[in-house]
Amino acid sequence: MDTTLICQAEESGARGWWLQGSDVKLFLTEQGGQHAPGNFRLANGATVQPFYLSPWQERKPDLSSIPLLQYLRGDFFCLPFGGNAEAVNGHQYQCHGETAAQAWQFASAHREGSSAVFEFSQGGKVLPTKVVKHIELRDGQSALYLKHTVSGLEGKMPYGHHAILKMPSASEKMYFSCGKFDLGMTPTSLFSDPANWEYQYLASGEEFSSLEALPTLFKNPATWDYSVYPSPVGYTDLFALLKKPAATPAWAVASYADAGYLYYSLKNAAELPSTTIWVANSGRYEEPWNGVSSNFAIEETCSYFADGWKPSIEENALTRKGWRTCGQFQANQPMTVRLIQGATAIPAGFTKVATADFQPGKVDFTDVNGLTASAAVDWEFLGC
Repeated sequence: MDTTLICQAEESGARGWWLQGSDVKLFLTEQGGQHAPGNFRLANGATVQPFYLSPWQERKPDLSSIPLLQYLRGDFFCLPFGGNAEAVNGHQYQCHGETAAQAWQFASAHREGSSAVFEFSQGGKVLPTKVVKHIELRDGQSALYLKHTVSGLEGKMPYGHHAILKMPSASEKMYFSCGKFDLGMTPTSLFSDPANWEYQYLASGEEFSSLEALPTLFKNPATWDYSVYPSPVGYTDLFALLKKPAATPAWAVASYADAGYLYYSLKNAAELPSTTIWVANSGRYEEPWNGVSSNFAIEETCSYFADGWKPSIEENALTRKGWRTCGQFQANQPMTVRLIQGATAIPAGFTKVATADFQPGKVDFTDVNGLTASAAVDWEFLGC
């Protein structure tokens, strides 16, 4: 093990490891394999931390009944993705599965050419599954190369990443875009139930074609612009943006105009067809949320919204439209899911991304005003 690359530590209440690259320093929790803080060094010399850290870390509430929430932060891999309230063939997972809540083991850390490479592993208890988490930090690139390889799993299961970012303050602006999408839809079921002290703003089971006009529960306003944040205070919502596979990556970008950077997510839509957006500007009032937690999550998934294992493997409103909402796993054939997350500086006046131009070793994001921000990234890693 190269000790200059990794060290055991405690950060924001959680035990885990600091992973060190030339341009990114990342903390990974032992419990749940959740990564944050993430320090991204930009080309202009600034360092930014886009990931969310849950506000209850210091007071340490007892969340043993929902272990996912104990150290909730940043991004984590979900298998199965979603709430998982119902059993399948006598087996039941907790919210977002063992990969998001149970212990990971350190496997290796080494230099591989111009990259720092880290691997961790976890063995499943509900089903005999092994997952290997591969994190790569490449020199000269402010990006995370993520790969999860699943083996030993037989059958259908939803999966995905759950990247939680910061919600801008009331005095700031963040602009979200993912370019053209083939289907936009809100969950057919109630996402936030007032009986559980949760409240949603969006109407259920509605299709939409523009982020600027999502249907609400109200007559006035009947729609709301979910490309500009912060979102309405006191609500937590979810919606899905689905894309068909293409020769270049599907992308999603959150531009933090006042902070001078954008966060981007790149994926192969054949592996992760849905960008599932979780928007919370307060809106949950039970423990541990207590009405003070706000975040914006870009969840790249193959799932039926966040409904979980059983609804995702059965016929549902998305499969009836031809969309895949789960993976078909084979015990003797490992399956790999890849994702790139990164950050880059933006020029003054940069707002909502309109286009992404993929060139060898980089991507140029151009906003609605014609301003461009470039990110050095080897997007071919995704295998589109």
